[in-house]
Amino acid sequence: MRLETKSQISKATLSLLTLVSLIFVLGIVVLVVCLGLNINPFRETTSSFLGASFGGLIGVAAILVLLNVATNISLIADAKVAELKVETIPGTLRKWTLGFFSVAVILVALIIAGTYASKARFISVVRGQAENVLRNNSSLLDEMGKRLASGTPEDYKRVYELRSFLENQRSGLPTITVIYSGRFANKLAIYRVGEYFPVSAINNEVGYEPVYFPCKKDLDCDYLTRFFSGEHVDVLEKSEMRSDEFFIYFPVVGKESRFVLLFERQNRYGKIGS
Repeated sequence: MRLETKSQISKATLSLLTLVSLIFVLGIVVLVVCLGLNINPFRETTSSFLGASFGGLIGVAAILVLLNVATNISLIADAKVAELKVETIPGTLRKWTLGFFSVAVILVALIIAGTYASKARFISVVRGQAENVLRNNSSLLDEMGKRLASGTPEDYKRVYELRSFLENQRSGLPTITVIYSGRFANKLAIYRVGEYFPVSAINNEVGYEPVYFPCKKDLDCDYLTRFFSGEHVDVLEKSEMRSDEFFIYFPVVGKESRFVLLFERQNRYGKIGS
């Protein structure tokens, strides 16, 4: 390696090491605050990303230290052999930098492509399992439709039990939510029966109050409105590349009512990030 290149590498690694150290210190401050107060304001995906970044910074810092020490020792050795004045040759460090980032871009592209393919395959497997469960329990879906059409507290309790049964037919199935429609002030209202059901309603201590389903504008509002207005819709599948969340909507048209079975996985923890 040329003497000029070694000099540039030594300077660059020292600058990068200073930057990484500053970021690392800021990360330690955030970590101490979160652990000290026993809080986590970040959502699941963001928390995983920050944890991986924190570990990555440690590795980057270690590499920079080793590289800086190695180049400095090499420079000292070269200077002992011949007292030369180090002059920077333009373009040498640029070639090394371009080569490094080219390899980094290729690795990132491979990771993104692999992640997309892996997630698509995983969702496909989940969807296949869900379709198999629904196909093997068509009689329960018919009963669910009749119960929703009847609409008594005892019927909603039974719908909750049917939902729980379907959800536990496969170990890999995500949460199932039953979405159905009604009328409020002569307007379409969308309700749900999810993973929580009031204990007082289960014990028949009080009447059951329907729970609204808060649709999301860019996700399912239009889809659910069209379906519950009588239109034909297909299975809807939604997911994001940078998130572990996914949503699969199975429309069910029964003899007495319409409803949707939503298979979903959502991020948890705080509200910051994605």
